[in-house]
Order: sequence, then structure tokens, then C-alpha cells
Amino acid sequence: MRKKWMASLLMMFVLFFGFSSGQLASADDEYEHEYGEGKVEDHEWDDEDDDWEEEEGYEYEVPSQSSYWHMWTRDTSVAADSSLPFQEAQEVAVQLNKESEQLYVIPRNGQLLVSGEKMANLLQADYTYHKQSRILEVSKGRDELIVRSGSNAAYENLVKTPMPSEAYFFEKSVYLPVSVIANTFGYRVSWNEGSQTIVLQSI
Repeated sequence: MRKKWMASLLMMFVLFFGFSSGQLASADDEYEHEYGEGKVEDHEWDDEDDDWEEEEGYEYEVPSQSSYWHMWTRDTSVAADSSLPFQEAQEVAVQLNKESEQLYVIPRNGQLLVSGEKMANLLQADYTYHKQSRILEVSKGRDELIVRSGSNAAYENLVKTPMPSEAYFFEKSVYLPVSVIANTFGYRVSWNEGSQTIVLQSI
């Protein structure tokens, strides 16, 4: 009797931890064929990752209303600030450490979206773009961010986290909220009205 009880307990333990792990895996076979096994370290991006489920405690029906444009709160209960500094997509100077670069910025869903690849270059971070699955991995030091076009989920250091807006595929690049990529790598975002510049400051 005791052996049966122990075996049942062990089985429940294995099932619980087996199903609760939040790891990623390769998105499709073409992805692995093109980039080689282990490029995304055997992680999988399921369609379930695109939206937040009620059972996880997130109410995420309107992702564009869950954060300020310049601050990634990671908290879906924060009221939105819809006052963007501009409403039309345009080239905007993004300043970091007194250096600035012109980036194309797209106002969308209450957020300012920027090219993840170009922001990675500005932040001197490494990145890998997987064109079959439109997944972008950005890393610098111990910090890593993984996003997929069309998804409002990000993996920040392999922890699934809600983004205030879906990532967006545009001109062969994955665009995501400037606050998400900046905050991940330790920068605060602000807007300088006088110079019409997005300013990144180290946190």
C-alpha cells in the first residue's frame, strides 16, 4: 500500500513539474533546418504563447491599454497613457550616451514601435533573427529578450512576460515597443520635446 502511495505521489510530482515548465522550443522544422539544432536551445514557441490565458491570472484582451508608452511595467493592471509624443510613423532620433541614431518609429496600439534589430545595434547587443518564424533573440551580458512577430508575449530571461503591444513585422524587421527592449537592457525611456528625440538613460 505504501509503495502504491509513493508511486502515485512521484507520478503527480513529475506531471506537475513537467507541465509547468515555461521553456521555449524551436518553432518549426524549417527553422531548425536553416539555423541548426540548438540555435534556440530546443525551445518551442507555441501558438498558446501569443496571448495570456485567464488561468495564469492575466486579463489581456486589450494589450495596448496595459502600459505607458515609455515604461514597460510588466503589470497588466496599470492604466494606459495614450498621449504619444507623435501620431504618424516617422524617422526619429534616438539618443544614447550623447550619441544619436535615426530610427523609423511607428505609433501603434498606444506604443512607439522600433526595429528590434536596429535597437540592438544601438544598444551594442547581439541579436539573431529567425526569418521562418519571425522570432528575434536579443542578448547583452546576462540579459536576453525573445519576441515573435504577432505575439504580445515576450521571454525576458526565459520568463514569459506580457508586452503592452504585439510585436509587428515591417520591412523585414520585427518591431516592438521601445520601452520593452530599452527596459530589458537597463535603460529608461523619455521624450525630449525640444529636440524631438527619444532619450535612453541608464537605470
